[in-house]
Amino acid sequence: MISCPLDQWKEGRVQMKRLHFIAVGALALGLFLAQGASASTIWTFNLPATALASQTPPYPVVATLTLTQTVDGVQFVLDPDETSPGFADQSFIERLDYVYDGPELELSAFQNDDGPISSFEFENNPNNMDAGYAADAFHIIVNFPTANNSDRFSPDETRTWTVLGTTIDQFDLSFATANAKPSPIHGVISVSAYSLPDVRPTPSNWVDGAVPEPATGLLLASGLAGLGFAGRRRR
Repeated sequence: MISCPLDQWKEGRVQMKRLHFIAVGALALGLFLAQGASASTIWTFNLPATALASQTPPYPVVATLTLTQTVDGVQFVLDPDETSPGFADQSFIERLDYVYDGPELELSAFQNDDGPISSFEFENNPNNMDAGYAADAFHIIVNFPTANNSDRFSPDETRTWTVLGTTIDQFDLSFATANAKPSPIHGVISVSAYSLPDVRPTPSNWVDGAVPEPATGLLLASGLAGLGFAGRRRR
């Protein structure tokens, strides 16, 4: 059978679409695998750990917490928002209490990467989180230097540490709750000398919402994969 030019053209179009789908899929997979080694989640602390009935959102952001998956474990970066109107000259971050659902952690699992940290703690009692919250499994506590220490955690600084041998899902997929307070949440941040002008009294404990900011790279990979799938459907 002799193929006509139109048949050859159609076959060429089919081959081009196949190559397009393979190329897009490979790019999406490559981005996904690259992000898999450094996938990240950003949690925003902008809710007071008080009764819902007394709240009048929105509130300014007190701090953000970024979790990044590395080859060693999960790296945390706690970054206060020094532009928040509640911070004053004497303000500092006291502590972060954060949920965790994985194997029991030894002290050697905590690695201080940047900035003074007083101590790390692994808590197997889920009911004793700060501000009356209860974790669904375990929680970890990161304590920072106290008010009388020159290394105290000021709002214009950041602190970085890694929990070795863990995965980001062991933190992101775990939650804490409290009766009549914002729930579910992932962590409680304790701040000293934080006072908002129109909120009386301003609580020292703030929590995050349960919806993180998405990782841009993962969204791009998903979008490219979607393009490849759409091209296949059209074919």
